[in-house]
Amino acid sequence: MSDNTRDIVIIGGGHNGLVTAFYLAKAGLKPLVLERRNQVGGAAITEEFHPGFRSSVLAHSSALRSKIVRDMQLETHGLKLIAPEIEQTALSPDGRALVLHGDQQKAAQEIAKVSQKDAQRYPQFQKSVAKIAGVVSHLLTLSPPDIESPNTGDLLGLLKVGRLARGLGKKDMFSLLRWAPMAVADLAAEFFETELLRATVAAQGIFGTFAGPWSAGTGLTYLLRAAHGTPSFAQGGIGAITQAMAAAAQKAGAEVRAGAEVIEISVKSNVAQGVVLSTGEQILARAVISNAVHQAPAELSHEWHGSQGQPCTLSITNL
Repeated sequence: MSDNTRDIVIIGGGHNGLVTAFYLAKAGLKPLVLERRNQVGGAAITEEFHPGFRSSVLAHSSALRSKIVRDMQLETHGLKLIAPEIEQTALSPDGRALVLHGDQQKAAQEIAKVSQKDAQRYPQFQKSVAKIAGVVSHLLTLSPPDIESPNTGDLLGLLKVGRLARGLGKKDMFSLLRWAPMAVADLAAEFFETELLRATVAAQGIFGTFAGPWSAGTGLTYLLRAAHGTPSFAQGGIGAITQAMAAAAQKAGAEVRAGAEVIEISVKSNVAQGVVLSTGEQILARAVISNAVHQAPAELSHEWHGSQGQPCTLSITNL
């Protein structure tokens, strides 16, 4: 293999690209991550906004899958995650405040200050959400099956999901089918009478989206967040996570290059053959994976066309 040929080129050094690079390297391949900016991280970066002051720029909290943390041994690469005792505080215009602890008993005690009925229903709601989130969490670990020609692995994976869903019981299985397409505001209203608590619950279904609480499907967003576990904060800002991921990927055998802008994907017979950088450097690869934004701004649209002008469809995997 020449110096300018790689097994796999990954465009974009965000958290998904870094995790992908790590697992490919652990599988014995030699992936190359190319990041346009001068630091990796994508939306998960920490930057200095004033001399001496640093902050998470876009993403601010994380719900990392525990398996990824263990596999990448992120703590050995300097990552320290902090799970606060108080998960949410909601302020009301009338001066009241609703404080939700991670401890359900403490949370119920706080809710009782605004509604005894909601305080009684909150543990029941959390119990159902936790059971359903367990099924969703397992589903997230599966590779999407080939719908037209599923293989044995696809069928076994779906069969296991089916067994887990049956284990929910009739009531919670029906809730899963109903809640996923619902607006999260309607989901919260089914359980709680207090507007402040409804808003606090509904907010979990719209963080990081362009949706509103009455948008269809935000119930599923709420369940997805629950499936990822309790949000945590990285000491040093969200960028500490991607810096640790980059270190883990490099230790596993991946190459990570910052300040390397991909301007073109080389395509031959409708197959990606490699990439071209803004410097003119050409890198050949057996495969090209995109961790870059799927719908690029107009001035970057040329990145998503091949050397002969053909549009390139690239996969983006949410890890």
